Amino acid sequence: MLLRLAILLLAVVIGQPALAARKAALLIGNATYAAPATELKNPPNDITAMKATLETAGFEVTVLENAGRAAMSQALAGFEEKVAGADIGLIYYSGHGIEVSGDNFLIPVDAKLASDRDVKYETILLDDLLHALAGATKLKLVLLDACRDNPFLTSMKRPSTRGIPTRGLARVDSAESNMLIGYATAPGDVALDGDGAMSPYAAALSRHLVTPGLEIEAALRAVAKDVFEATDGRQRPFKTGSLFETVVLGEGRASDAAGSAIGQGDPCRDASAHWAEIRESKDKAMFEDHLRLFPACAFTNIARQRMAALAPAVSRQETSGETECDRLAAAENDPFKLAAAKGVDFYKIDFARAIPACEAAIRENPDEKRFAYQLGRALDNGGRFAEALVQYRKAADLGNHQAMRNLAILYENGEGTAQDRAEAMRWFRKSADLGNAFAMNKVGLLYDEGLGVAKDKKEAYRWFSKAAEAGNAEAMTSLGFALTNGDGVKQNHALALEWYRKAADAGNAQAYNNIGTMYERGRAVRKDKQEALKWYAKAAENGNGQGAQNAAAILDGIDTENDPVTAAAWMEKALRLGHQGARYQMKDNTTAWSLKFRKALQQRLVEAGVYSGAIDGQFGPSTIRAVEAIFDKKAG
Repeated sequence: MLLRLAILLLAVVIGQPALAARKAALLIGNATYAAPATELKNPPNDITAMKATLETAGFEVTVLENAGRAAMSQALAGFEEKVAGADIGLIYYSGHGIEVSGDNFLIPVDAKLASDRDVKYETILLDDLLHALAGATKLKLVLLDACRDNPFLTSMKRPSTRGIPTRGLARVDSAESNMLIGYATAPGDVALDGDGAMSPYAAALSRHLVTPGLEIEAALRAVAKDVFEATDGRQRPFKTGSLFETVVLGEGRASDAAGSAIGQGDPCRDASAHWAEIRESKDKAMFEDHLRLFPACAFTNIARQRMAALAPAVSRQETSGETECDRLAAAENDPFKLAAAKGVDFYKIDFARAIPACEAAIRENPDEKRFAYQLGRALDNGGRFAEALVQYRKAADLGNHQAMRNLAILYENGEGTAQDRAEAMRWFRKSADLGNAFAMNKVGLLYDEGLGVAKDKKEAYRWFSKAAEAGNAEAMTSLGFALTNGDGVKQNHALALEWYRKAADAGNAQAYNNIGTMYERGRAVRKDKQEALKWYAKAAENGNGQGAQNAAAILDGIDTENDPVTAAAWMEKALRLGHQGARYQMKDNTTAWSLKFRKALQQRLVEAGVYSGAIDGQFGPSTIRAVEAIFDKKAG
């Protein structure tokens, strides 16, 4: 009898379904900001989609939209009580965010942020969200779609903080167990609000987060993959934290996922699979089909970009063979260049022949997109900048990143148009986003100098890093310089020298000079002025005026073997290379140089035929005129 009772009780226990986990979520979406030009269009749609997604998985969802600081604080306090004792607690935030000195802040809609002093009084610290989740027992999950391009940065005064506010968020590694923090993109990067109805991150979360049977970390990897592909690599979601249990947000088995999606009528269910099949295609019609089938899904924006960069299904290059325009004006690194065309260095273009040849090619093949860029190069080389601007713009609108870069250079220099560094920055950024390493470095330089954009050393360092990793030698040198001086990054002489050497291996003359400086000052290497002199000489021989001046300074120095005659030769070279520092030294700081050196330089000016005065080491008006006469003038 007892055995039969035990069996019966066991059957009852086995037959009982497991108690459902208690899951609570707080969704905050801020879109309608009070500050000018700060409104976002997608947070309301993001919140609606996330609410529907989480409710299907059994979450108790609290929604807060367009909230000021007081309302956000009140909502967090209420949610802290609600989530206490729950198995899973989740907070999702869609809106503007900012990082200052390593701390992340979420921006309420009533924030003005006139100064960086206002940040702690007008915003919500990310740590407040983490504290609100402390009562959840199995999983604490924070999802931040808060790294959008931030207009507050351009107007914010920064008198008090040491750290520079950045557009992205900083990485946070919480010591809390069973806590994960998901970011829409990598630290310091900018997430996209999206051209569709939702942000790319929210769209991917709504597809994968509660997939039946899919473990949470696997779900976040699927989200990251979707966003990376949907933005063509410009946005890279990541997560931090530690999780010691297997947690699944969506109830049911993994095999139920497809049926669940079909039952919900998800219009984007097959978008990822279709995109995976066509993403490498060269056929414009494939992308047209994708837009027709999935008009509001994650890959629509990149599909349009691919369409713009591709010819129609029948390649025009097959119907338009190599022309005189290709032979005279094609660029070696032009993505639209004919494979058979070798390409011509910009400074070797024969514009007198290339311009009419390219104009004729366009008349004969008006739809061939490569000719606009090639005509632009020829016009640019010939000094017809306004006309070049028109052709570069045509090529840029077709997706040519080289044309975007050249267009930016014209705006930067004010050639063919009024100088407009903000417009230059816009086009450099477009080119950089398509993988142009030169443009990446220029974006970094503009941030570094604060030209066309608010000065931001951290952002400059980030772009130098991207450009250096893409192989740009000038960026490698800039990266080394930032590391040498602690600009936007912690000072690190050893790593700086490593980047200088990489740039030197690529033939960068400024890197030769900077390696010389490392040896002269004993940074990350033993101090060795003779080794420094070798590097300075190498820089000068490769056209670097600073290297020539530095070589002169070492040879006229009091703690090295003095050689004023050779020092004067190097100084003459620095002047002829147009180095402004050398010009200043010989006009306004001559007493810092030895009398023997000054006499030797006067003798060289006599031999150059620009000076006929006394060799007395006194740099009066006649010597200064002679210095000006050779400045930026090649010998002979």
